[in-house]
Amino acid sequence: MTDYEVRVGDEPVGEAGGWRLDWDDRARGVARLLNGEQSLRILVEGSGTDWVVTLRGRRIPVTVRSWRERVMAEAESSAQTHAGPVEVKATLPGLIVAVGVAVGDEVEEGAALLTIEAMKMQNEVRAPRSGRVVEVAAIAGQTVATGAALLRLE
Repeated sequence: MTDYEVRVGDEPVGEAGGWRLDWDDRARGVARLLNGEQSLRILVEGSGTDWVVTLRGRRIPVTVRSWRERVMAEAESSAQTHAGPVEVKATLPGLIVAVGVAVGDEVEEGAALLTIEAMKMQNEVRAPRSGRVVEVAAIAGQTVATGAALLRLE
């Protein structure tokens, strides 16, 4: 059995508590969350590790990574910490509602850099490491896709 890390927005989700996903129509993204007698119909969009789940009209960004994917991402992040400039990219599509840094600003690891609104939820993009902002490509009001370059730290 593979262990998975599940995040809703930027928040980790604890144990699944016996919930299971069954596809009604995978091609159209129609599924059910099942737990004993409980059954919730959901719509699922996305691929890979990044998904958007629609439950009762609410769109929720969800990230699901296997143990291996999580370890690889942590190793990559650690390697970037020790290797020159790092490009901060959008982890989900959305609207940039605030940019809190400018070129030349010194930031600490974990500091809020900007805010992206996706599915009516605001998600802060945080600094992956301490450094100086050398480029800001993001502009408030701009729509970005997953993987879009937002800024660079040195």
